[in-house]
Amino acid sequence: MPATPGTTPAPTTTPATPPAANPFGTSVPATPIPGAPLVGPQAVPTQDTVPQGGFRVLAPGVLTMIPSPVGVDDTRSEHDLIELLASAPNYGERPNSPNRKPARGVRFEHDVWGLEFAFKPIRYIRLPGADGKERLVWYMVFRVKNGPVKRYVHDETQPNKLRGDLVDKPFLFVPRFELESHDVKKLYVDKVIPEAVAAIQKREDKNRKLLTTAELTGDIPPSTPEIDRSIWGVATWEGIDLNTDRFTIFVHGLTNAYKWVDAADGFKAGDPIGKGRSYQYQVLKLNFWRPGDTKYEHEEEIRFGIPGDVDYAWFYK
Repeated sequence: MPATPGTTPAPTTTPATPPAANPFGTSVPATPIPGAPLVGPQAVPTQDTVPQGGFRVLAPGVLTMIPSPVGVDDTRSEHDLIELLASAPNYGERPNSPNRKPARGVRFEHDVWGLEFAFKPIRYIRLPGADGKERLVWYMVFRVKNGPVKRYVHDETQPNKLRGDLVDKPFLFVPRFELESHDVKKLYVDKVIPEAVAAIQKREDKNRKLLTTAELTGDIPPSTPEIDRSIWGVATWEGIDLNTDRFTIFVHGLTNAYKWVDAADGFKAGDPIGKGRSYQYQVLKLNFWRPGDTKYEHEEEIRFGIPGDVDYAWFYK
């Protein structure tokens, strides 16, 4: 599907439960207690405690914030009930009601929302290698936040008005960061590099714990207007081809928005339910430009956005 340039969140509507096939679905409902940490086998470690001396204060503009992407089109879809129509092509139709087709164009509503995502500029860190050669690690420090508003919905009491729908449960975050080089046509998946994470935390803010993507896999607790439960993490890559000048980072798992497409060749009576059906999930695309060379790599060359293209977009993949 075509990408949509990043804009402010579009208004959304009443949701429903996504299918079990969605790996980014919401977690088991839970009622948060203000001020209490989230507990459970899938809970992401909390980062609420401010150490003595506090966290490093970031200058304005250091963090680039991407709002939750959920829009009206993400909360609903229309599909024919192909399994039913395969056995009864005219199911529910009546001669006196030619427009009555209860098994065609059925509306499905989806219980979807997304995390707020913010990131710092891409940076490098150099580490000594076991073979004596220097290791160059690319990294992105980022923040995710669940709420306080998970989406905006139409206010039935005030036409043409929107109201914020507050989060009331954790969001299951299964992050995956992919870096695609436009120049060498190669995709790099982030990997956990413990020695790099320790060095990055020391450089960025020794007081703020940065979680790896493995540690971040789990429930992100809901934030409220009074309590900010943002979680900070870092994605790392190694072995990036230095001929890379233009690249894109794909961030998976920030929303549970999904769509499905049924097979073009149709469904036949007796086929297993859902045969040929494929699912697509909403992914964040971040574009970067690095107008440098391969002789001396320095992070000041990396710029958010690619000339002639959007800075970021959400699309289904």
